[in-house]
Amino acid sequence: MENNKDPYAASFDQAKEILSQTQSNQGRFGVTATAEIEQLRKEYIERAQRRIDIYRENEQEHLESVMKEMDEQRADKLRRIKFAYDNNGLEWVDEIFRNIITPD
Repeated sequence: MENNKDPYAASFDQAKEILSQTQSNQGRFGVTATAEIEQLRKEYIERAQRRIDIYRENEQEHLESVMKEMDEQRADKLRRIKFAYDNNGLEWVDEIFRNIITPD
């Protein structure tokens, strides 16, 4: 399996391969093996679905973690801006005013 491949796509590809093998084996083993082959296919699809569910769960947890970190960074930046404004706000206003009225 390719390392960069989406786990869902990889599981789907594996399921297609097993289905293909199952279909080719059906001809070799005959009708008596059909139920066993169908059971194997069903079990594999169930395992693949569980892996997909786990992948989605992990992805959701990762996204929530990233969003929480971004929110914390944003809140920290806002605190620093407020602190800087509280300490330098009047000087900033004076500087802006000087820049507006001073000819270039």
